[in-house]
Amino acid sequence: MNIESLCELVDPIISLEIEDAVLIIKFGNDVFDLFTDMDKRHGYFQLMDAVEDDDSIKVVLMLCKPDCLNEEAYKKFMETMCDTDVNLENIGDSFKFKESENRINQLNFQRYVIERRVASKKIFISGLRGTVVTPFFGEALASDLRYVSDDMHFSLAHKKYGLYPTGALAFFLPKYIGQGRSIELMLTVDSINAEQALNLGLINRILQTKDFESRCIQMAKEVSSLSMGTLSSTKLLSTSYKKELNEYFDTEETLISNWHAW
Repeated sequence: MNIESLCELVDPIISLEIEDAVLIIKFGNDVFDLFTDMDKRHGYFQLMDAVEDDDSIKVVLMLCKPDCLNEEAYKKFMETMCDTDVNLENIGDSFKFKESENRINQLNFQRYVIERRVASKKIFISGLRGTVVTPFFGEALASDLRYVSDDMHFSLAHKKYGLYPTGALAFFLPKYIGQGRSIELMLTVDSINAEQALNLGLINRILQTKDFESRCIQMAKEVSSLSMGTLSSTKLLSTSYKKELNEYFDTEETLISNWHAW
């Protein structure tokens, strides 16, 4: 299967465009379904395999719709986690939530996505708009570059549900801002706007909302103009922490399986 035909496996969650050496992946409003729909997940895995094998693609630009990663979508996903009625504010204390298939699928899927993104020889760019909740905040930090709209903000919404920060946020954030500052932020801050994120070094550029997509594509093309050797070797040397990341996810699995003891 070529990349265009693989897109049908994850439609309507994502759509694809290819411009020069840049693959543009646009995520729609049902992105949380990738956590729970096994067929869509498998299709996404196949797509990532095809991208890695395609030598004509140097850069993968991931663009999200303004509302697809927001708190409303996150809350809706939380409501699907348990078979029984649970107060969402205490969902993190629910044993059935910990053991739910959807929760395990979420964690496994994001582990795959993040480890694969870090290990790829391609350059991954996240283009973020609107509200971006915790799991995708962490996942975005696994990208090589991050461009955001001027109205973007990261929401640490996991705290509302008594959860720990997923998406490997607790792994990547200390690498950007240091251990002590990272822990303080995760425990005491609810939202980080675009300007704050830029000042913290969490993003690379703030772009105007009105021409956000076109500017992201333009900048992705500028990156893709470099040789594949330059891109892949720079990334390889910049991601020497891959074994450490694997150990982090193993620790997360242990945390989930022994949650009742904490």
